[in-house]
This record gives sequence, structure tokens and C-alpha cells, in this order.
Amino acid sequence: MGVHNLKFAASEPLDLVAGAKKGVGPDKSGPDTLPMVPASLLKRIFMHLNAEERALALQQRLVAVAWLPHTTLYADAAPEGIVRQEDPDFPIVARIAPYDFERAVYGLWRKSLARQAATGLALSLPTFSARAGLPGPLHVLLGAVIIAFGFAVFSTDSMINGIGLLLSIFFLGIIWLRLLVLSEAPATQIDRAEMDDSKLPNYSVLVPLFREVQVLPQILGALQQLNYPKHKLDIKLILEESDTAMRRTLAKFTLPPQFEILAVPAGSPQTKPRALNYALQFARGSLLTIYDAEDIPEPMQLRMAAGRFAKSPQTLACLQAELAFYNGNENWLTRQFTIEYAVLFKLMLPSLARLGWPLPLGGTSNHFRTAVLRAVGGWDAHNVTEDADLGFRLARMGFAVGTLGSTTFEEASSTPRNWIKQRARWLKGFLITWLVHMRQPRTAMDEMGLGGFCVMQASLLGVFAAALLHPLFLGLMGWKIWQGQFAGAGLPALLDCYFLGLIPVSWLVILLAGERGLRSKGIRGWWASLLSMPLYWLCISAAGYLALWEFFRAPFHWNKTQHGVSRLMRPAHQAKRR
Repeated sequence: MGVHNLKFAASEPLDLVAGAKKGVGPDKSGPDTLPMVPASLLKRIFMHLNAEERALALQQRLVAVAWLPHTTLYADAAPEGIVRQEDPDFPIVARIAPYDFERAVYGLWRKSLARQAATGLALSLPTFSARAGLPGPLHVLLGAVIIAFGFAVFSTDSMINGIGLLLSIFFLGIIWLRLLVLSEAPATQIDRAEMDDSKLPNYSVLVPLFREVQVLPQILGALQQLNYPKHKLDIKLILEESDTAMRRTLAKFTLPPQFEILAVPAGSPQTKPRALNYALQFARGSLLTIYDAEDIPEPMQLRMAAGRFAKSPQTLACLQAELAFYNGNENWLTRQFTIEYAVLFKLMLPSLARLGWPLPLGGTSNHFRTAVLRAVGGWDAHNVTEDADLGFRLARMGFAVGTLGSTTFEEASSTPRNWIKQRARWLKGFLITWLVHMRQPRTAMDEMGLGGFCVMQASLLGVFAAALLHPLFLGLMGWKIWQGQFAGAGLPALLDCYFLGLIPVSWLVILLAGERGLRSKGIRGWWASLLSMPLYWLCISAAGYLALWEFFRAPFHWNKTQHGVSRLMRPAHQAKRR
């Protein structure tokens, strides 16, 4: 190997060449004997990397430092404790100090990485990004709402009945979804962790942490209890650059080698999906999952997901684990939340998965094939329900989503203020997601199929519109009863009976679904909470009107949910401080 045959990224590569000529490398000696690349050369080296080599450097911490006619030589920048498997395609002839590597990456590429995190989807797949602005269907929707309210105030009874009949379709969509899950057999799926450690793939775990000081010991403890080979774990703790409190608190903990801290450069929009997109550029696992700051996943969850992916076709892009609350019985509000999640994760999502229809993903514990996630553009940084949006985008791009028989426990919002801000964000995001995927309705229907298209209408626009219309229909029903309009005959009387029964039937179907969802979790009783669900619906309506206001005022604003509020924290999952 002559020096004249090498193309160098730096002006002083002779030490690396000498090391390679002597056979220094992972096959002949330990990494401590490899020459170190000086920090002063890293900027020049990085500037010579092409797009593929840059991605390799970010994801695997393998940096190309010299180019031979038929091979490339690399420097290893992995932190101490990370085991590097021998690979003849990536001959390692040098090391880079992890701190020097991180400083160079942050100093040279931080702006381009942050720009990609914020606008990557909008640039690569603009049809699927909310950044493009308000599409045409919004104007139709707003016009219909204005006309409906105008007719409701100034028109005759027949016009009111006609408008009510048209708007009732949103309630019928919700009833249809609940009847669908009630007609399905209960889920019996069992996922087992059967793969040998040697066959398990590298697994990236993304954990966005923004102002989460209260629950930091809990999530660090839970992550350290994951039953997965440590050298195959790639846990990214994602902080915002401006969140100095989190950075100082995290510095008090001693973290194992599988943990890495990423600071997301300041920028707009400051949202969870933008932070996830930033970290996705560094993820080295072929599989990837997301955990929120308050999550406590079951220790075997990653093994179960890896085993399921290994025996499934490559078109299976994502597995959604079940979400449940460790403080579900704390008060009336958390019990209502628990009922909702029982229906969603025990009944609805498994039913939709069995039918092959798209799933509105949850915001955490969704497990991906990393290559597919990158291929579909990652998350939409401008969508505040990036999870539901990604579920429908995967379906439209030909990928399947399934459910995983493992549970992640998290904290239910236990205070009214916290709950309504979180619910308003969700409902606002449902509207944004619906608008995005309705830019080309015919195309969306062709890609998802009629059943999937109907699921999207019911689970996005249907839920949002029903929240707004619920108190109006209650008022319409009460007004008709007050006026005694149910004693006539013919079509008007039938319409009156229809309006009289619509809301109670909706309540009944949702109550039955709630009871079945709780029973599937082994929870019995709770009749006071089940029977008081109509009151909870009114709370959702209040959140719906807040969501509508925020949609026009600040569509991309992320209402931060405060965690660590519950009295029922999980003290058994605590990381040790230094």
C-alpha cells in the first residue's frame, strides 16, 4: 500500500497510513493501539465526505479518512464501551475521540441537520407536509360551518333538519368505528421474545426530553431495565439546545455507553417531531422506537418487536405497542382517559390491523424499520399529531402497520389544565392531518382503499367535528323536546326521532365499547365512570373549540404536556445519580 496510491482528506495522514501498513486494526490488536486522528484535522476530513459517507459517519460513527483504489479506510468515533463488530467492508485504521467527533459534527453540520429536521419532509414529499399551508378543503369546511350556523339561526325547521342530517354523518362515523371493534373477536395476539442475542439487530431508542426534570430519574431507570444486549442498544436522549435545566440535571447522572445525548439546535417549529427528525439522522439501529419522558416500557418489548419483524415481510413497517396508564385510577379524569385508551389500544387498533387498514399511531412505543422510516420522510415537523399523520402516510405509501403484544405504561393527565391543553393539541393535529391527506382525495382513496379512506374520515375529521357539534346537537335535541316536535307524522317526525336518538345511541355504543375495553384489561366495575362519559364528551368539546381557535392563531404551536404531576409515580424505576 503505497502513499502515492492514497487520496487523503487531510494534509497530514501519514500516521494513519503507517498504522494501516503495519496491520494495525481490529483484527490484529485492540482499538487502544490505533492512532488517534487529531481534532484539528476533523473539519477538513468532514468536508471531503460525500452524502453516503456523511450518513455513515452520523449513524455509525465510522468516518472515511483515506481512499484507496478499491477500498476506503475508516476511523472509529464510537464511545468507549460500544463493541464494534468486524466488517471487511469498513477497515478501521484509526480512532477519533468521541468528544472531538461530536464537537466537529455540531460545529460544522448543526445548521444543515436542523434544517433537514424541520423541512426534510416538505422538500422531499411536499404533498404530505403541513408546511405547505392551508389546502382547499379547509375553505370548503369553513364555508359549510358558516352556512350551517347561518341557517341554524335564520332558517326554517326544514332547513335546520337538512343541515342537522348532513352534519350527523360525523357521529355516524364514530358509531361505525365503535361497532366495528365490537363486532370483532377480542385480540389474542401473543408476541414472544425468542431470538438469540447474536441474531438481534441494533436497536435505536429515541427519547425526546423537553422540560422533563421531574420524570428524568424514572425514564432513565426504565431504559436501563430494557432486556436487550447493551452493545446493540442506541439510546438517544434528545434535548433542546435552550433547555439548560434539563442539561444540568442530566449531567448529574452516570449514563452507560449505550446512551447518547443530542442537543437539537434552536429553531422553528420547536416541536417533538422536529426533535425526532434531528435524532433520526444519528440513529444507527436497523430498528427504532420512541419513548416519551414519562414512559415505562415492559423490559422485553424490544426483543418482542425484533422477533416479530424478523418473521414478517419487509412491507411491515411499524408495530404499535399498547399504551396504558400507571395512574389510571387516580381520579375521574384519569379513569376516563383509561377508558379511551382501553378502547383504542385493546380494541380499535388491533381490529384495524387485522383488516389491513391504516392505523392512527400513538405518539410513543411505535417500533419502525429505520430504513422505511427514512424512506417515507420521517415525521412532519409542522404537524402536532405527527404520530397519526405518519400512520396514514405509511398506508398511502404501501406499507403495513401492526400491533405488538407488549405494554408501555405512562402518566395520564390528572389535572384539567394539563388535560385540556393536551387534548386541544391532539384535536388540532387531527384537523391538520385530515387537511394534508385530503389535498388529493381521489389519490388518497386509491392508495388506502375505500375502507382505509373511511377510517381516516371517521378517526380524524369525524372526531374533531363531533367534538364541536356535540353540544350543538344536545341543544337541538333539547329544543325539539321543549317545543314538543315529536308528536307529528311523516318525514319531519322521522327526522325528529332520528335527532332524538342520535346522541343517546352514540353514548350507548361508546359506553359498550368502553366496558369491553376495560374488561379486556381485567378491569371490572367502574360503572360510575362509564355512565358519566357524556360529561367527558362535553370536556372534549371544550378542548375542540380551543383547538379550533389555536388552529387559526398558531397551527404549529406545540402545547407542552407537563409530566411528573401525578401522585402515583413509579419509584421502582429510578436511575442512580452520581
